[in-house]
Amino acid sequence: MKKYFANSVFAISTPYKLISDPDFTKIPLGVVDIGYQTIDMIMVDNFRFSRGASNSEDFGMSHFYELVAKEIEGADSQSLALISAVNKSKGERFYRPKGASKPTNLDDFLPNLTEMFSREICSRVLAWLPERVTDVIITGGGGEFFWLDVQRLLKEARINAYLAAPSRQANALGQYLYGEAQLSAVRAAR
Repeated sequence: MKKYFANSVFAISTPYKLISDPDFTKIPLGVVDIGYQTIDMIMVDNFRFSRGASNSEDFGMSHFYELVAKEIEGADSQSLALISAVNKSKGERFYRPKGASKPTNLDDFLPNLTEMFSREICSRVLAWLPERVTDVIITGGGGEFFWLDVQRLLKEARINAYLAAPSRQANALGQYLYGEAQLSAVRAAR
């Protein structure tokens, strides 16, 4: 698992959090990064990473794009045009595979696929989630894409879900903030 993934928790521990949000540095917390290839999950307890509780599954956005491509004759799941069309706003999601005379409206089937895939994501997260964890931070491009469904499904399981912002950059930002915190601790010890 990428080392920088786990640092997503630090990205949302910024001064911009809402007053009603818990202090993420003082509670057991799950961090779920839904990326292109994998879903990476790690537990953070009192601002310390629980390495033994981490998990990475080969189930990311690339799998979702494969499902979308199966719905369209001649579609390639790795086509940048398909990926771009999937990530557009409702009403703007059209994709025309090479050689096709007419574009396909992804809105005709994308909501059902999104719901189905979100349910699978949540079942994997809930199967992994340590029982004492009641709060989960969702991050990554897939986290942003599936946020509405994932948040609703986790809420049904009585899990508080938060979307890291900016979700796609949270890992890098978290790594930077974590590094700053470590340097500050070293400086203070001198």
